[in-house]
Amino acid sequence: MKNYITLLIIVFILAGCTSKTNQTTTKATTTNQSAKTTVTSDECSSINKLINGYEFGFNSIKADKVNNPFSNQWHTNTHVIGSACTITLNKSEQVSYQCQTPVKAQTHAVNSHQTLAEQLRQCLSKTGWFESQKETASSIYSTFVLDTKNPVITLSTNQEGNGFSTRFEIAPPLGF
Repeated sequence: MKNYITLLIIVFILAGCTSKTNQTTTKATTTNQSAKTTVTSDECSSINKLINGYEFGFNSIKADKVNNPFSNQWHTNTHVIGSACTITLNKSEQVSYQCQTPVKAQTHAVNSHQTLAEQLRQCLSKTGWFESQKETASSIYSTFVLDTKNPVITLSTNQEGNGFSTRFEIAPPLGF
């Protein structure tokens, strides 16, 4: 029961976090929001490989190293959304995988976000992941949490300037 309460606290904290960052659009085909998306086992396999790769610093998908004085960063050979994904190892030795890309139209940004959120929902709910979603007039945040030992998966879409940006991230659990 204590772990369940801790998990709920983490989810509520994550749902309240609203930092403005650059984001990404999905490779998934956008569909009408009322249409149900069916996820293939290959799509779930890709997501599961990324989650399992977190434990090993995403070493299997690292490509060329990026010059960054504040953290170690690599381009990747795996892209959940967009074509510019990176792996970051910060000075605290915490690793994360992130993809981001701009989107011009709000309708496209929302549909892309909802399509990828549905894919994540279908893949992760089978293994007990909990989803939290928060929407405002200019943003959508979908956060997936399993427990305090596994990474947190965040999908966010925000208005930036005259367009929108969607970001997908697999990062350490909050507070760790």
